[in-house]
Amino acid sequence: MADSDNKIKIEKIKGFRDHYPEDMEIRHSIFTRITETAEDFGYKRIDFPSLEYLDLYKLKSGSELVNQTFSFVDKGGREVTMIPEATPSTVRLLTARKGMPKPVRWYSFPKVWRYEEPQEGRFREHYQFNADLFGIDSAKVDAEIIGLATSILDSLGLSGIYEININDRYLMEYILKDLNINDINNAFSIIDKYRKISRDSFVEMFRKLDANDENINKIIDFLSEKLDMNSLPKKLKKLLNNYKNIEDRIKRIQETSEYVSYYTQSTINFDFSVVRGLSYYTGIVFEAFDITGKLRAILGGGRYNNLATLLSGEDIPAIGFALGDAVIELLLKRQNLWERNMRKVSYYVCVLNDVNPEYPITIAQKIRKTNKIASLDFTGRKLPAQLKSATDFDYSIIIGNDEIKNNSVTLKNMKTVEQKVLSFDDFIKSL
Repeated sequence: MADSDNKIKIEKIKGFRDHYPEDMEIRHSIFTRITETAEDFGYKRIDFPSLEYLDLYKLKSGSELVNQTFSFVDKGGREVTMIPEATPSTVRLLTARKGMPKPVRWYSFPKVWRYEEPQEGRFREHYQFNADLFGIDSAKVDAEIIGLATSILDSLGLSGIYEININDRYLMEYILKDLNINDINNAFSIIDKYRKISRDSFVEMFRKLDANDENINKIIDFLSEKLDMNSLPKKLKKLLNNYKNIEDRIKRIQETSEYVSYYTQSTINFDFSVVRGLSYYTGIVFEAFDITGKLRAILGGGRYNNLATLLSGEDIPAIGFALGDAVIELLLKRQNLWERNMRKVSYYVCVLNDVNPEYPITIAQKIRKTNKIASLDFTGRKLPAQLKSATDFDYSIIIGNDEIKNNSVTLKNMKTVEQKVLSFDDFIKSL
């Protein structure tokens, strides 16, 4: 759109975000905590292209996801897409290298793109942390991946602010078939919308799957409540015609929950409504929500044992989760944790015009070696102008000929405006 001066005003595209330095500094600190926690668990970083063949997602991600992709036909006539999630690319990397020793623990932190309606906590482009463990199918491994997720949230100061809700797709498929519902993929898609649509819409969708009202009411009944793991067998014995066929699955879910409790003090629930939207999940699925229930899922994941087989014919058990940056940012801001302890201490080094640069550069390097920020001002401006540039920093350091002569620094706290002179050695010790 042109304004009165015939200039074109170009704004960012709907659903996308700009990040200025003051936000990126905090985001970098948060992302670093997340990745360091993964590395503490022994996970190694991978990366992959932002553009993949669309067929990679047509295989098993589900039509709903494919419909949300930013996809197009490239100049070579190939159908490609900006990646909407990381799991297929991760599995593609894994299966491209034959005979890798298992287990494999990998993580990634790409940008992903989905054409969805933007709303609070959801954008069309966002950063997404992903962690995956390949090669072992056990309750202990299921618990490890959930334990990594909880450890990341706890490292950000969110302990006690969230809960973990667990379900099992294998169990849910058994329950639905027990209720004479055989279109499992569509049933899962409807259940995934349970908390986002009206009861009438939910009932109507299940009627289209030839479910009778009695069984629909049973589904709504068990979707409407969260259970502690000890109550799960009692609930299922009432619900199912043949509980014994699924008893081992229940024991595994309970085992997993017990092992997760070794990683975190946060609440762990069984929640029938957690099925995850992607169609490749084969077993346990889980999500983390803030305990107030006001936000979208903080993170989510599950076991997907069949995806490697689809891509390569190899049978490789797998489990993983993804955590987007948008909801985490909202939650940290609501808990007043967005800035607290997320920033490095910063110094702005004001250099008066005729000073030899060696001394201020030496001071800046000493600061940087203690993992703090030092920014040098060699503009030659007068001191008041330099101090104006220092307002976003924690401290300013003033270096003139007097400081060089006396081997000292003038240190100013930019928050309290307190100013003092320190010897070079005392300043270095203070770092």
